[in-house]
Amino acid sequence: MKPELLHWGFLHLRSYGVMMAVAFLVGTALGMAEARRLKLDEDKLINVILVTLIASILGARALYVIEHLQEFRHEWGSALALWQGGLTLYGGIAAGTLAGLVAADRFGLPKWLVADALTPSLALGTMFGRIGCFLNGCCYGRPTTLPWGVKFPHDSFAALEFGDTPVQPSQLYNAAVGLLLFLVLWAARKRFRVPGVMFWTFIVVFALVRIPIDLTRTWEAEAVLVRLPWVELTESQLTSLAMAGFGALMILRLRRAAPAASPA
Repeated sequence: MKPELLHWGFLHLRSYGVMMAVAFLVGTALGMAEARRLKLDEDKLINVILVTLIASILGARALYVIEHLQEFRHEWGSALALWQGGLTLYGGIAAGTLAGLVAADRFGLPKWLVADALTPSLALGTMFGRIGCFLNGCCYGRPTTLPWGVKFPHDSFAALEFGDTPVQPSQLYNAAVGLLLFLVLWAARKRFRVPGVMFWTFIVVFALVRIPIDLTRTWEAEAVLVRLPWVELTESQLTSLAMAGFGALMILRLRRAAPAASPA
């Protein structure tokens, strides 16, 4: 855990922000490479990427603030303190997807080809984001006796809750999934014949894999929506299930419409 990489005067270089910047730069480079392969206008795609980035950050922060209203009720100014962390991934995906599709249409680009072109970048971005969470000390796991359990510093959120007890490196599990999905999608990207199917395939697989991984993470009591004798289901897991179902329906819709529709 190293939330701050550099502190020099008023300059604070935070690891979470650095990881997000790396995700954007690497993702943009990959998106440009895909644009050239798919013969998309690179200048227009850059504009779509910028719109998607801004919408993703705002959506991720907005959903986090909504989920933690009590924390911000008496200090609304801190709702804009993005450098402190506090982004909800699904808020970013939903807002970024909607904004990106609308922007692609406005710039005259085939929206589903654009979505596919940026899908590997999205997968890799989840990896960098979760590494940022690990360095920041947020989104930590549950106590564990596994040999790879980690101990965070005494002033971390995990240590304040569990002391010296090792916890699951839940952030790194998610990072590994992001990296694996990127490698698979990058290798198989030319096999997807119907525009949009690769994007929604990523959404479905990512959402389904996240359901069991979220069992290793520590959640606030209010995040648990369903309590069963053998398991507790959180808001994130139920959202994952809904996203997987919606993604599967979109894949069916795109495949059925493919023979009679244009590739846009």
